[in-house]
Amino acid sequence: MLEVSAIWTAHVQQQNYRALLDAISHPGRVKSILHQQGGLASLAVLATLLDAEVSLADPDDLLEAEDWPLLQASAAAPGEADYILCRGNRAARFQPKLGSLPSPERSATLIIYVDSLHRGELKLSLKGPGVNGNADCSIAGLDPDWIRRREEWVCGYPLGVDLLLVDDSAVLALPRTTKVEVA
Repeated sequence: MLEVSAIWTAHVQQQNYRALLDAISHPGRVKSILHQQGGLASLAVLATLLDAEVSLADPDDLLEAEDWPLLQASAAAPGEADYILCRGNRAARFQPKLGSLPSPERSATLIIYVDSLHRGELKLSLKGPGVNGNADCSIAGLDPDWIRRREEWVCGYPLGVDLLLVDDSAVLALPRTTKVEVA
């Protein structure tokens, strides 16, 4: 009998979707993601968000070949993908979709794998919708170039990208409406 990880079940995906909504609604808040033992939370995030109607780029080859059929998303180049999975310790090497004025929702969501969302050398200060005053966070394994490039990508609001930073077990969101400064 084929055994499927719980991340592919509706019950777990609903819980993870709730965690993602909370993280996006409250930038800087770290939310736990239910994931498979020994697996990465980024796969659980993708399992929750993707279906056959969207495309995915994996330029850093973080996914296993057997994950692709379960995700159902079509493979695409980073500049054309709806979702992009990449490593945070490598600087951004692509230009994602930013949407258009008539359809800003046609932009990319980046899922960036980092070492830790709870402690690290990169200190960020966040302001904006969903943040009560300021929110500070420390991240390990995120090249500061991601923040610089993100500022370029979101400067033409409502165009831009949304970032989901994911470590081994949790997620932190940086929506395009959030002002991010390196502290």
